[in-house]
Amino acid sequence: MGRGLYDGFPEARWLYETASAISRLDIKKLSFEGPQGDLDKDIPAQLCVFVCNEAWRLKLTKDGMTPDAVTGYSLGFYSALVASGAASFEDGVRLVISAGNHALKQNEKTPGTMAAIIGLSAPEVEGICKEAAKGYGGVWVSNVNAARQILISGLKDAVTEAVRLSLSKGALHAYVLPMGAAYHSPLMKDASEVFMADIAKAGFRAPSIPLLSYIDARFIESPAETSDVLGRHLHSMVPWKDAILKLIDSGFDNFIEAGPGSALTRMVRWIDRNVRAASAQDAVPARV
Repeated sequence: MGRGLYDGFPEARWLYETASAISRLDIKKLSFEGPQGDLDKDIPAQLCVFVCNEAWRLKLTKDGMTPDAVTGYSLGFYSALVASGAASFEDGVRLVISAGNHALKQNEKTPGTMAAIIGLSAPEVEGICKEAAKGYGGVWVSNVNAARQILISGLKDAVTEAVRLSLSKGALHAYVLPMGAAYHSPLMKDASEVFMADIAKAGFRAPSIPLLSYIDARFIESPAETSDVLGRHLHSMVPWKDAILKLIDSGFDNFIEAGPGSALTRMVRWIDRNVRAASAQDAVPARV
């Protein structure tokens, strides 16, 4: 993840060195060598993706692809903050670590996880979550990626039951995700409140590039609005489909995913097949 950028793009090296110094983790080694056991942990994995996102964003800019607007999916919102000029890369690293730590501490009190449900609509999955919650505790729709690609989040037993019910009710696929906490669910409300103290320390600026909140599909214009969105970030549902449709309705029809992989590119294509969408790795070569 990001090896070609690091080897062929000098600006990327500063990102890995800076993130390593702040986090006291060897982000370069983790990204390029693992071990897999460390990358299965939330914070190391999130930091590696965050750094790789920014490396791709700088490479795209160097190649003349300056965005007209930015947004981000969950963790990717920190990358969007940096890309928009609303936050520094260093503050982005600190916020990723802070949010992850608070979420994992909360998870020790109320162990939870997440799952993907493919082939059922959001209302159908909401009904399944309510049914599962009756006997196993809280579980909620956490991410609406596309019309029939839904993520759920909640207590472990409740998520397992919701997966079982989804398959019994016609889901094409349903499976538990390797997540260390029940992100984007009410179980993270206390973690969000503690996170606010760290958010207050960040030196946010007004975005210089239009920045869309993925939580409520509106453009952010001030540091106060940025703080508000981040304050709800851990426990709020991710209506990704609505965020993409807002950008399309605002006249955007060419999407580039600045980061490793192409999961968001596929989501955009599922949401609207009339727009163009590509991953950074397909848009530009990693090496200079």
